[in-house]
Amino acid sequence: MSSTIFWPLHLKYEEDNYSTEDVTAVAIQLPETDPVVLKLIPTKLCKDNELKPPYLSVATRLRNCKEWQFIDVQCTIVEFKAPNISMLQFFSIKPILLTLPDRTVDSGCAKLYSNKNIEKICENESLVSTESRLQPTISLLNIYFTQLLAFQKQYPTYNIENKKGYSYNEQNIWNLIKSIMSPIKNTKVDEYMNYIIFYITILIYFIAEKVSIILRWRNFNIVTFSQTFQQIDLKCQQYCYFPIQYLRITKNIAIREALPRVTTESRTSDSLFKDLPTDYYPDYIRFYNTIWLMLNDISFGLILASILYQYKHLISNILHKIFTFYLYDLLKMVTSELSRNPFGIKLNQELSSFLSELFLWIIENSYANFINVIISVKTLEIFIGYCAYISSVFGATFALSLMVDFISILSIHIQLFYLISRKIYFWQYNSINSFWYLFRGKKNNVLRKRIDHHDFELDQLLMGTLLFIILMFLLPTVLAFYISYASFQLVIILVEILIESLISLLNHFPLFALLLRVKDKERIPGGIYFEMEEPSNVLKFKLKSKPLPISMMFKPYAELMNTLSSSYFGSSLVKKLIRGQTIAVNRNKLYQVLYSSLPIQSMSFDDILKKFMYAETINMTSGINSNNPNNVISKNSEISTL
Repeated sequence: MSSTIFWPLHLKYEEDNYSTEDVTAVAIQLPETDPVVLKLIPTKLCKDNELKPPYLSVATRLRNCKEWQFIDVQCTIVEFKAPNISMLQFFSIKPILLTLPDRTVDSGCAKLYSNKNIEKICENESLVSTESRLQPTISLLNIYFTQLLAFQKQYPTYNIENKKGYSYNEQNIWNLIKSIMSPIKNTKVDEYMNYIIFYITILIYFIAEKVSIILRWRNFNIVTFSQTFQQIDLKCQQYCYFPIQYLRITKNIAIREALPRVTTESRTSDSLFKDLPTDYYPDYIRFYNTIWLMLNDISFGLILASILYQYKHLISNILHKIFTFYLYDLLKMVTSELSRNPFGIKLNQELSSFLSELFLWIIENSYANFINVIISVKTLEIFIGYCAYISSVFGATFALSLMVDFISILSIHIQLFYLISRKIYFWQYNSINSFWYLFRGKKNNVLRKRIDHHDFELDQLLMGTLLFIILMFLLPTVLAFYISYASFQLVIILVEILIESLISLLNHFPLFALLLRVKDKERIPGGIYFEMEEPSNVLKFKLKSKPLPISMMFKPYAELMNTLSSSYFGSSLVKKLIRGQTIAVNRNKLYQVLYSSLPIQSMSFDDILKKFMYAETINMTSGINSNNPNNVISKNSEISTL
């Protein structure tokens, strides 16, 4: 059976250095991986009896010869560019998830996973394939330079000066931070700073957790009624998740520093996966993406605040005219016309007059005592100034949230009209349906949720016929009021959805991921693919990384747009209108995109405090136990429970 050998591309530049002498390619092979070539060593220095597992020689090349002689003559060569772990480059078979795994299962997959037979099949180890060596090998490639350093430390006699000046390590931002902070490290100033940061973090976490619990109180969940409180709850949950993300990210950094000190003999396939940075790299993206979005939110907030301050008087006058026309003049005109047979449609005079007088009385009283005061130019200027202040301090999303709640409060009388007319129409629609079943000798079985056959008495049929005729004659009148106020309600809902969609975009725009994709596509992998090389004495492929598609970056937001279009612009909206069902903003669906990067159940204050204390203990003992590979692996498994 032919084997597969992974060959790093940078070794091609080193082959010319050994053109005048015999050279051997030394590789590492773990129990579940294919061989990965680490280094080229002169044959005179390399003796097979000196190499201990998992190291082995896979090929040799004679002097003045360009072709390699492989031990396995039927092998396949896969060339790859070794990912630089210090630059957070890595390969990934599957696209990395920018949302948390528990937020990515859609409704179709949920039905599949809910099947217990499928779960039992997946839990049966005998039915799950374990022959694939690609995933463990890819994991080994991701820590290629770490394995190379470990090999050089274990076999120092093989270390040869690199004539090409190739550097395996690159200075990164963490080394720069360490060089700046080194003068105060392990001093009283450093100790006091750590204590201050620690207690401030714990205090913020405690306050944010309690505020989120109060806002989501089971008996009165105010988050579902107010966009502003929804935004406060989102920020609180983000602050609560920051410490967990920080521990997961810094845990990776600590491992990358400790990996070169881990001897290869202790590295099993299980510990290999725990040491990889790829598992928690999405947390790195989510963490810094949230930070970037918060900074951008403040930046947009400052821009919005300056616009609101500069054009405050003009905006107030425009809004005053719009609100007066839509909330009073137009609403009053439509309500008055409904009592005068609009468009030549003959309505029931008594019912239309009663409903028109009732709604006109509510319009006049609400405008005189409530709306007129709020939409006055002076009050609007005060509100715009308040929004500008909130926008400059807390960001544009809070100012937009206040605007949504402001519109909801102003349109409360329209919501009341829609509720009354919808209730009347819904009752009348269901009654007509029931009488229609009566004429056909059927009835609606509420308990079994089906239509059953039934024999009705003559007096029942007669009474049903009379009521059916009355309801049918009253239906045009009720339908006219219902459609009119439903149209008013839809306009308000669409305005709110437009603003809330903008808020969702500001809260969830994958800015950091897009910047990574532009700067270095290898830092945000979306899978791998193989390219066949030119024919030679052996079969060669080149392993390349695919960048994460932009469509996957915007997947939560695209799902939100699909939900909105199907709910408020598709056939489902027409069905709801015909059946008299409630048309309102479904905040649970609308705000799923906001919480897609947050866990469903956040950690309690006591749990996060224990994790912080445990992480502090690890930091204190890391210098003592870093040379013990067993201690490094145990630390990884403990912190990974976060």
